[in-house]
Amino acid sequence: MDSSKSQIKKLYYISPRDMRKNRADAVHMMYSCAAFSNHGIDVELITPKVQRKDYTLENNDIFSLYDVPENFKITELNTKIREVNNKSSAIVVLMNRFVFNFMFILQHLSVFRHKHVVVYSKCYTSVIPYIILKFFGLIRCKLVFETPFLSNNNYHKFIMKRMHAIVVMTSHVEEFLVNTFKIPKEKIIKSPVRFQTDYQDPTDINKAKHRNYLNWENDIKYVVYAGKTGGNLKRIQVFAEASDAFENTKFVIVGATEGLQNEYKNKDHKNLILYPFQTYPEYLKFVQAADVLVATYEDTFYNRYTLSPGKGGAYLQSENPVIFTDLPCLKERFPNDLVSFVVPDDSQDLIEKITHILDHYKTYKEQAKKGANFVSNKTFTDASAHILKKLNYILFS
Repeated sequence: MDSSKSQIKKLYYISPRDMRKNRADAVHMMYSCAAFSNHGIDVELITPKVQRKDYTLENNDIFSLYDVPENFKITELNTKIREVNNKSSAIVVLMNRFVFNFMFILQHLSVFRHKHVVVYSKCYTSVIPYIILKFFGLIRCKLVFETPFLSNNNYHKFIMKRMHAIVVMTSHVEEFLVNTFKIPKEKIIKSPVRFQTDYQDPTDINKAKHRNYLNWENDIKYVVYAGKTGGNLKRIQVFAEASDAFENTKFVIVGATEGLQNEYKNKDHKNLILYPFQTYPEYLKFVQAADVLVATYEDTFYNRYTLSPGKGGAYLQSENPVIFTDLPCLKERFPNDLVSFVVPDDSQDLIEKITHILDHYKTYKEQAKKGANFVSNKTFTDASAHILKKLNYILFS
């Protein structure tokens, strides 16, 4: 997109998460901000600050944590949120998001009075102060919301009705907005499929080098799961159960939380290896060193229709065979000829699929090469060009 044609003078990206912990949605937001900035937009990410016991990453290290260029500003609100033994309650978190965003607006009121300033929110609570002040005519900025899901309740409906534009990722959410909340289709922007492949050089993938770095054996196959890793997850249980069916194959979980490590410390899965949290550059070493990559999910309503796995791009660009759960939203994002699908919550089906891939590895490697080309041409930067073009038309035409 030609930035000289954009009428957006400033974009404030409102996050519900702090950026010092590398969750999937935090990765998505960091890449989104960098992508908007790649098109010449002045971007500022507004994020809450969280106090943690054992995680003390400095603000200056956030960009390297996600391996994105330092081309936008990160402002941490001075929120009083704790993620330690006496973790803040949900009501405390909500009140902090509301109050400190309200204070931020008042401190920058002259900026938000400009009609060419865009507030691009991913947080339902934090956007409320903007709605209130706009109702009273104290600010003139444009309000945009990007939502991966919606519930049929008056709170979500109240917010969506007051947005100038809404960005969605799936057809299900788009149809929900039109049919249930009666939002005009002209206000909805469906983002193109996007992956975190903006800054990854496919020629730099070196499986042998990464295996040596990780001290992995060359004559053993490695099946890697590098998704959500909290305790008591059915998907982890299924992955662990599948590991018991193989002899000369290791099953690796990347980013295991302390709770998950304690949960599996005394369980007898001889082929299962758990690694703790990794920065994104380190995470990529595990993904690229693998033989097979697994990203399975429970069969819930959210996962069926609104799931948008941010790390799918890293999976496919590794040129390793990928297994996803057979869910409608994943079928919408990933064509059948690029990845494999398994029945949700079924360890036996996962065993059979992994066995088939390892027995026909050459065929699946060819499929994986097509997948790498697919995601390399669908970056966050490409998708943001489409979103910005639509925003300029909806907000300023």
